[in-house]
Amino acid sequence: MPSEKPVYNLKVVLKETGIKADLLRAWERRYGLPMPQRSAGGHRLYSQRDIATIKWLIARQNEGLSISSAVEHWKEIEAEGRDPLGDHQSPELAPLTRFTPDSTLDMLRNRWLVECKSFNESTAEQILNQAFSLYPVEMVVSQILQLGLRDLGELWFNGDATVQQEHFTSALALRRLETLIAATPPPTRKQTIMLACPSEEWHTFSMVVLNLLLRRKGHHVVFLGANVPTDHFNEAVDNVRPDLVVLASQHLTSASNLQKTAHSLGRNHIQVAYGGRVFNTVPALQKRMPAHFLGTNIEDSLLMTEQLIQSPRSNPKVEDVPSEYRQLFQAFIENRSSIEARTLDEVRLHGISAEYIFNANLHFGNELASALELGNVDYLAADLTWLKGLLSRHNVPSQQLNPYLMIYGESLRRILNGHSALFTNWLDAIIQ
Repeated sequence: MPSEKPVYNLKVVLKETGIKADLLRAWERRYGLPMPQRSAGGHRLYSQRDIATIKWLIARQNEGLSISSAVEHWKEIEAEGRDPLGDHQSPELAPLTRFTPDSTLDMLRNRWLVECKSFNESTAEQILNQAFSLYPVEMVVSQILQLGLRDLGELWFNGDATVQQEHFTSALALRRLETLIAATPPPTRKQTIMLACPSEEWHTFSMVVLNLLLRRKGHHVVFLGANVPTDHFNEAVDNVRPDLVVLASQHLTSASNLQKTAHSLGRNHIQVAYGGRVFNTVPALQKRMPAHFLGTNIEDSLLMTEQLIQSPRSNPKVEDVPSEYRQLFQAFIENRSSIEARTLDEVRLHGISAEYIFNANLHFGNELASALELGNVDYLAADLTWLKGLLSRHNVPSQQLNPYLMIYGESLRRILNGHSALFTNWLDAIIQ
């Protein structure tokens, strides 16, 4: 049995268990587990049993219990006259106790993806349990869940993974994050942070990760979720009065909606920050956002969020969109259906399935409208790679992309009577 002699200081315990100091103190204060003794100078001293107790509680959380339920379970075992450390054995964790030197984060991530792609839910969950028992929560979330989903997204884009595999894996990862969020203690800091995705943005994973990490640091977080229209933001802000609103976009269409939301919130003197994949792939977009950019990764985002909370700043100013872009945007919106109908008729002559061109028109039209509204057609360049991938995944030769774009550009010229030069000249240069 673990020794009960108190000889370890707090630093040793934190390194051994991976737990955060503020969270450990919260457990001790609220639940009386563990119960360290004090040195003559008043410093906490822990025993081997205390460390084992902390690991036991963390293991129960990784199995899906909240911390309060884990403590209650501990006390139930003790009430039966048994020792939780000696008697409790989780059948799900048993196969994972035989760790090897190869249990690195990269190998665990690769093993997890293999099981997820095979739809082996139980084994995939066991691998996560093993990871959480070896590494701190923040490290597992960043290096296994986030990077794992990124890797799977690349596999899907290259045709080496299916939509079903991606959805299955995302669901497992989100469920684990939600379990961890439910287990976080009540906030210890007074400021409120609101997290949400603007209209037309459905990908919430990065925001759920930020939600978890901020809560683990003691912040009060209000998470609104996906696809929140601007007027709904204003209603929520009026009720909550957050110290900071954080928004995220992964593609150009939602980025233009993020800009509208940031403008609206800024007029109400609300501090706004943002991040997301599209701002990493198109850095020039950052100059169009009247908000604070959080950085290109979750670590930078977490640090910047805390800095904005501790030292609030005025939202940055952005330049107005040039008048020629505003005019072309309005003309495109008014004539979009005619432009896409002509494009569809013409591409059929090239032997491309109407179903796929309908999807391409929908996506490309949305992105084009957003680029015009944001004031720079160059924002579309990175999106053409996505469009090429869309066609190839549907067995449409990539060589068909240029003819499609040429026809789309010609439709713009015909329908808009030559007023589309700002975009069509750019498109001609891209094609050439």
